[in-house]
Amino acid sequence: MMALLLVIGGVVLMANRGTSTAGGDLPAHLAADVNSLPASSRVAAAHTVDLAITTPGHVINVPALVLPHDLAVTTTVIPANAIITGSTTTKINFPVTLEGRDNVMGFSIVRLGAAVSALSLDAMPASTSVVAVAPIVTSSTKAPEFDWSVTTLGDPLNDAQGVVRYLATKSDTSLSGYVDAIAVDARGHVVAVLSSRHFWYPARFVAQVAEVVATGRGCHADLGITGINEQGGGVKVTRIARYSPAAHAELAVGDVITQWNGVDLDTWDQLVSTLYLTPAYTTAHVTFAHRTTVHHVNVTLGCPFKLVP
Repeated sequence: MMALLLVIGGVVLMANRGTSTAGGDLPAHLAADVNSLPASSRVAAAHTVDLAITTPGHVINVPALVLPHDLAVTTTVIPANAIITGSTTTKINFPVTLEGRDNVMGFSIVRLGAAVSALSLDAMPASTSVVAVAPIVTSSTKAPEFDWSVTTLGDPLNDAQGVVRYLATKSDTSLSGYVDAIAVDARGHVVAVLSSRHFWYPARFVAQVAEVVATGRGCHADLGITGINEQGGGVKVTRIARYSPAAHAELAVGDVITQWNGVDLDTWDQLVSTLYLTPAYTTAHVTFAHRTTVHHVNVTLGCPFKLVP
């Protein structure tokens, strides 16, 4: 699945784990406040939201990147029973709702209960200097400090299977110690987000995935099948989960899915990628061959964790 997401994401760069500097994995710079950051990164750094996550006997404070549609993401795993509030420089302790978690990239997605301006997102640049900034939040009542460093996100490099490989980034420090970091370009726009997997993901792609999870009530879409590439194109069904959307649509083992919403389906990876970027509980039009006949069916896609009769 991770290899597949490298393809989906377009440009995915692992955080630099090169030779340690004299400071080891310590950040190259520590800013006591937002005004101590490079000018291009100050607006983006100041517009993150601080989350207070409360579980019985425990409270933690973490930063989150504000995205369009009142969504935000953090690498922190948020328990389902947690009480979450958010704070910015102008709004204090507003309610926040957990929408779900994307375990492939390693982000929790939340919905903010107050209107907070989303950060401006740019396409991830190739071989261009950016500022990596990681807020250090210790309390909802105390302004954060910031780890930061100037680094370069390299050009994407695809192998024979189309997987984007890691390229070393130029930096005066290793970035693997950063948490909830964002990369900001010269225009002050966020171009990449460092996930808990220590990969830089394009910020626009993270926003797209967050919207999928939120729209799908916490889930990416699931058809409930396992398949393989069919010679000549299409996906041959090799297994169908009980009570899954495929089972309700009366697909059978051996059927070959040839089109998805009117688009030719060539490979199993293409289907998995499509499902990943589709919210659960939406409807898809599926064309498949059953023995010598062609069938068309509308399928309401499910959540892989909520299969019911």
